[in-house]
Amino acid sequence: MPMTPDSPAAVIFDLDGTLVDSGRAYLAAEQQALAHLGSHHFTAADHAEFVGVGMREMWQRVVATRPVAAGADELLELGNRLYLAGIRRSVPLHRGTVHLAELLHEAGVPLAVASGSSPQVIGAALVSGRLDRLFTVCVSAEDVPREKPDPAVFLEAARRLSFPAEACVVVEDADTGVLAALRAAMRYVAGTREAARGCPRAVRSGRVLIAEHTDFDAHDVVRRIGAAGNVAPPRTTKAPG
Repeated sequence: MPMTPDSPAAVIFDLDGTLVDSGRAYLAAEQQALAHLGSHHFTAADHAEFVGVGMREMWQRVVATRPVAAGADELLELGNRLYLAGIRRSVPLHRGTVHLAELLHEAGVPLAVASGSSPQVIGAALVSGRLDRLFTVCVSAEDVPREKPDPAVFLEAARRLSFPAEACVVVEDADTGVLAALRAAMRYVAGTREAARGCPRAVRSGRVLIAEHTDFDAHDVVRRIGAAGNVAPPRTTKAPG
């Protein structure tokens, strides 16, 4: 079901997993950080348990459940430093959601990033991916008292954009982001069907739109969130003859 047709005043994007395909880079940084402290067993499955969780909370959970000779703050600093070094060399992007951001930016829709990563990581990822020109506001989990699924980071982004929460649309990839957006009374575009599995009623009502990364049509998403009025239609190639 399409979203309700009300045109969004602003659109708020998550960063990791939404704009930036950062899973492998984060896993490598986490493994390196733990290995530096003598803990060598941290798998892709371990990393997957923390998708949608802020970095500080992730390291707090790791310290609480593993024999690591360091505190969460030390691991956060080390992991961020290693991750920053990686993304400054190269940052893989999710092209569909990046195209969506570009279309909305060209149409004059104000855009924000609201992420569980640190301000330094957000800034480096946007600059490395040449996305920084698109976003007027960036909010980190470190800027608010509680992380997703609490709506604080999205509400702070809406406040900095100077729009009411209910006039904003969120683009995310994790179930914690879905919950945070819905708790903020915002509409939501899911980058994966898995992210929306916990809110079937919101999907049926049109508050949540599922748009898989693997089949992401930015122009269709623009139309379905009600932002198509100022966005140029996609170019078509005329068949020869």
